Amino acid sequence: MAQIEAAPSDDWIPAGRKLLFTLSPNETVTDDYRYIVQVEENGTIISKIYLTPNPADNAFFDLSEVIEGRLEVDSLKYNSTATIHKFNNEMFTRSNDNMKRYRVLVGFFDGTTEELAEDQSSYYYHFDGYEQLSQGLDPSFSDYYGTASTKKVWLTDRIPSNNVIEVTAGIEDNGVAAFINSDDTGSLISRFLINTYDTAGSLDDTLTYIVNSTNGGLVPTTAWNDSNNDASLLYAYVYPASFNPITTALNAVTGGWGHYDIIPSTDSVQTGNILRIRNNCRNTKNEPVQLGWANTRGGWDYLRFDGKKQKTVTREEKTYRKIVGDYSGAQFELATSAREIKPYQLEAKETYQLNSVLTIEEVTLMQYCMRSKNVMARIDGTWVPVTIQTNSMQIEEETVSKVFITSFNVELAQTIRC
Repeated sequence: MAQIEAAPSDDWIPAGRKLLFTLSPNETVTDDYRYIVQVEENGTIISKIYLTPNPADNAFFDLSEVIEGRLEVDSLKYNSTATIHKFNNEMFTRSNDNMKRYRVLVGFFDGTTEELAEDQSSYYYHFDGYEQLSQGLDPSFSDYYGTASTKKVWLTDRIPSNNVIEVTAGIEDNGVAAFINSDDTGSLISRFLINTYDTAGSLDDTLTYIVNSTNGGLVPTTAWNDSNNDASLLYAYVYPASFNPITTALNAVTGGWGHYDIIPSTDSVQTGNILRIRNNCRNTKNEPVQLGWANTRGGWDYLRFDGKKQKTVTREEKTYRKIVGDYSGAQFELATSAREIKPYQLEAKETYQLNSVLTIEEVTLMQYCMRSKNVMARIDGTWVPVTIQTNSMQIEEETVSKVFITSFNVELAQTIRC
């Protein structure tokens, strides 16, 4: 019986990377011999492929070529039509389309009969993210499993410093942070502690949220089965304006809040990096624009542009020539205001130039936005899908400059009907 000789070392990994399986035979390989690879997605067969053995009698199968495009970082709340970034009544929301379970069955066809080895199958859990070829064939994803305080855990392209991931946000900013929620990875995250601090760095208050169905998720030990697959990747409402208890706690800090820490933990043991949200109090009358994008890890990242945005409206139309005059009466009538050239298809587009002063860390983060297939923007208080119109951007990774004046162009990914 054909068998899987080698496979990805981690079961919970992004789909956008080489997911290579090496197939080898346990029987004589003839000219008619073909490997069979059957792929199941959440228990449903989605692909059945026949592969010809190579000169060494093996074959290589890349699962990513089958599941590409079948997963997507969620833009909507769980079982809802509401945008995921906005205010939520619970601490967590589950995934609709960003986590699925795959099973790879292998077998062989000898020219007459087929056999599939059910007992050799394995389960793999994939989500919408990717790795670069420079990372090698089988890069580990274990840094995102919540097993220790030194683990990154959060699905973000931001880089930790001393096991702390720092984000700046204003009191009105929205956003979520994603993490994998399954004990299959060894993760023991069962609750979040949120510590709020004043501007002097003194602890003001502590909020506690258990990872369970009451708060919008499921505990890690029950996060995956045939009915609960949507809870094995969770989005936490960690930005100030997306979860009312956080907003209330920050507004209650005497003298104003300086930052707050979100600490993934098991009981009293920290089992992931701290996500630190620093207060970025704006001193501007401009309506800011918050940009959010699906990152390489399978979650959302955000930046805010505080400068005055510039809106440009462009129009496209197609016209036809209309016969003028009234031919239905006793006398021919022709109005002097009659329109002979008339549009039959008219559309408009909105483009925005976003302006801000960004730190070197924020400018470096923008490269991931440039590469994202799913970008949204909070414009005038409403989250809308946009496409990137800036086709190149200079990233200075080694510089003495502390801040950069940055302009970035996006276009509303919805046609304006006229």
